[in-house]
Amino acid sequence: MGFNFEWSDGFPWQSYSIRVQSDGKTHFNGTPNPSQAGDTDPVQVDFIISETNRQKIFDSARRLNYFQGEYNSHLKHIAQTGAKTLMYKSVQVQGSSTYNYSENQDVQQLTQLFLGLATTISYGQKLAWSYRYDKLGLDQLLHELEDLQAGHQVEELTAIEPMLRKIADDANLMHISRESAQHLLKTISASTAATQSEAQP
Repeated sequence: MGFNFEWSDGFPWQSYSIRVQSDGKTHFNGTPNPSQAGDTDPVQVDFIISETNRQKIFDSARRLNYFQGEYNSHLKHIAQTGAKTLMYKSVQVQGSSTYNYSENQDVQQLTQLFLGLATTISYGQKLAWSYRYDKLGLDQLLHELEDLQAGHQVEELTAIEPMLRKIADDANLMHISRESAQHLLKTISASTAATQSEAQP
């Protein structure tokens, strides 16, 4: 199961791909917009997606007939927000569909999930840069990330958990930055615990 994004004006990413396997193993490969610190080196991140989102993704793929259809909206005056492609490939079936904007609710939900994941990884990159070169800037980034999470605009903080843990455990950083990182880590733990309890018979 995969999602591709392409847009020369896209920010922070000009392009990226996300691949989710049936066991939850997930691979992100993205090219940042050069206007973001002038860095266009590809970014690759591997992690295990949450069971909740794994199930949501594969259930939606099934409902959408594994993307063997046309989902692009033909409404006029829709803003360009980049070419997005949903794809599915297995031994039994394969399909893909490209769109700018879709009115289909399942497609919208999948799009938001993958866009939120890309935003999370972008913040992981920003935090890593700030941790090395601008430790005073960490507080602002962490507060932005907390606000985005509260507004359900980021997904899968587990993808950047190692960076958050590094900040939380660094006694040389400002207490407020460490506290924000610890708060974000607690939300990951709470989400994992909720998923595990749902899985109990």
